[in-house]
Amino acid sequence: MTHRTIYNHFPTREALCDAFSDYVDGLLVASSGAPEPTGSLASIPLLVEDLYRTLALRDRHARAYVMLMIGNRRPMSAWRKRSLMAEKLIAREQSGRIPLTPRQVTAVIRMFASTMGWHLLTEQCGLSTDEAAAASAWATRTLLDAAIAKRTAKPSSSPSQGAANATRRRRN
Repeated sequence: MTHRTIYNHFPTREALCDAFSDYVDGLLVASSGAPEPTGSLASIPLLVEDLYRTLALRDRHARAYVMLMIGNRRPMSAWRKRSLMAEKLIAREQSGRIPLTPRQVTAVIRMFASTMGWHLLTEQCGLSTDEAAAASAWATRTLLDAAIAKRTAKPSSSPSQGAANATRRRRN
């Protein structure tokens, strides 16, 4: 297929890449047993586990998607949409006690809750899909718990002091 033929269908390289992104996203949604995100941060770690298993089923498409994103040096349309949705959820529920913006928290979580995270953990780190899914779900859950910690909770001065206070509370 020639360059000209491709651009008869897609006006720009961005449009072509976004069309491929949407195609792969459609394949993944069709292959997944998970429902669409509910608008709840609590559902994200469970979705990560399902995402990783679905990516393993569509391995070639998922890896091509990752390489395209790396080659373009910009996120694809599906990534941008999901990141914006997550950022809005985090902004709504984020505790004021952490020094990161909702955008920063979302960026860190998206490193695990993504095709890119799956690729890095399975291809570069050598984890199985199940190991990568469990690790990513744990990391996502941990980051979300830290980001939405209750505003009324007071941090202890040290880990040992916090443990001592918890022991005293149980005794009383």
